[in-house]
Amino acid sequence: MAEPGRARRADVVREKARGFIKESWQSQANLSFFLGLVVTLGFILPSLGFGRNDELEYADVGFSLFLISGVAIAWGRRWLFPLAVFVGSATIAVRWMTFLTPTHTLQVWAGGWSIAAVLVIAVVLLAQVFRSGPVTSYRVQGAIAVYLLFGIGWAHAYHLAALLHPGSFNGASQLSNPVDWSYFSFVTLSTVGYGDITPVLPIARSLAVGESLTGQLYLAVLIARLVAMEVITWQSKNHDSQ
Repeated sequence: MAEPGRARRADVVREKARGFIKESWQSQANLSFFLGLVVTLGFILPSLGFGRNDELEYADVGFSLFLISGVAIAWGRRWLFPLAVFVGSATIAVRWMTFLTPTHTLQVWAGGWSIAAVLVIAVVLLAQVFRSGPVTSYRVQGAIAVYLLFGIGWAHAYHLAALLHPGSFNGASQLSNPVDWSYFSFVTLSTVGYGDITPVLPIARSLAVGESLTGQLYLAVLIARLVAMEVITWQSKNHDSQ
């Protein structure tokens, strides 16, 4: 009699664990997890020397991990999840094909698919950030993750421009790996502009201007939207209490 009782208790524990994991992931906590993953893979581990010996392999592994995580956030959304799965899967496949056979054509395709994947994941995160409900710290962390995604996406855009139009950047000899492209992208996104790397050709200059505008306008629109959401929530609570 003891064995069936223990089996039932074990089943109950497993069911509760699955329910807890499902509820936690489908809640806004997934935004916090995604932000932590991007910061860890994109900033903390590289600063500690991870991937220094093979930066291309590390970039592909890191990009694949955060793509899988971003696609998982879209779970349960009728049209967004299939789109994220398709774009994410195609991007991972093309990037690893490029790593194994680094031809110019595959590098261009990998850059294009990577930009598309970043845009889709950004839409997935923003759908979570701006859904109805009170503004929480998780939403703010999701919004920060989108800001970091912009830097990653623009880094791929610069790399793609350099592949299609050699000589697009002055000091391009310094842009030899994904870390360097990310450095230039985030410097431009934050409008710091140290001047060690400068866009030369019109396409590169247009991209740099577009990124700097994106960085400033996104923050302004984000703050306005989050404040409006909080005001609506506050007014709704006051109306219900009356």
